[in-house]
Amino acid sequence: MGISVFPAASGGVTQKVSEFTSTGTFVTPSNVTTVEVFLVAGGGGGGGSLTSGHFGGGGGGGGVVSKAITVVPGTSYTVTIGTGGTGGTSSGNGNGSNGNNTTFGSLATATGGGGGGGHQKTGLNGGTGGGGGAGTNAASAGGGGGAGGYGMSVDETTGAQKFGGSGSQGGAGGHGSGLTNSNGGTGGIGILGFGGGAGGRSPSGGGGGSSGGGNGLSPSAGTANTGGGGSGGGDTQAGFAGGSGYATVTYWS
Repeated sequence: MGISVFPAASGGVTQKVSEFTSTGTFVTPSNVTTVEVFLVAGGGGGGGSLTSGHFGGGGGGGGVVSKAITVVPGTSYTVTIGTGGTGGTSSGNGNGSNGNNTTFGSLATATGGGGGGGHQKTGLNGGTGGGGGAGTNAASAGGGGGAGGYGMSVDETTGAQKFGGSGSQGGAGGHGSGLTNSNGGTGGIGILGFGGGAGGRSPSGGGGGSSGGGNGLSPSAGTANTGGGGSGGGDTQAGFAGGSGYATVTYWS
């Protein structure tokens, strides 16, 4: 946890910002009754690929919340930073796991992004992109993160492309097109650089949104402390992990 101090305002108080990149405790100063929290949940893990030529969906970005909260002077509040979801394996259903929530005590919650779907053997569809996490307690400038992009696959018998569905919350990723240049879905951009969805994996790309994992040709984990979703895996590759969450608490003291 870090604390930044800004110039003094009238009344002899200064603006201070406590930053959390891992779980910690905020102790409310004796003269503080209101704080502004900014919470980013963990991103969802990308879906895995179970067989060659099939591609997992990207993980959804973590939810984002920004709001003023009434607090009790002298009280300690636990700030829990959500970890990113794990990538789906190249066996079983291949689904990535959801990201974990980031919370300020029991007073505000940002919800983790959804895990991307592994490719589906039945029907040979690509993996579904994970939904971006919701910003709960979001009456003041909260919102969902970006959705993960589609994965895609090719029917070995007919050569037809098949795509998974998009995620929801914060903008869906689109599917690719063109058999020789088949892009996986692009993840949603997220909010203020946080909570971007990851691109769906495919032979020729499919971009990640803002903090989300990389494109289909260069998949990656979601960026740490941004809530970005993890890329889907391709050609028997496991999916990639989502990025961890983040929080700041701003107050005048």
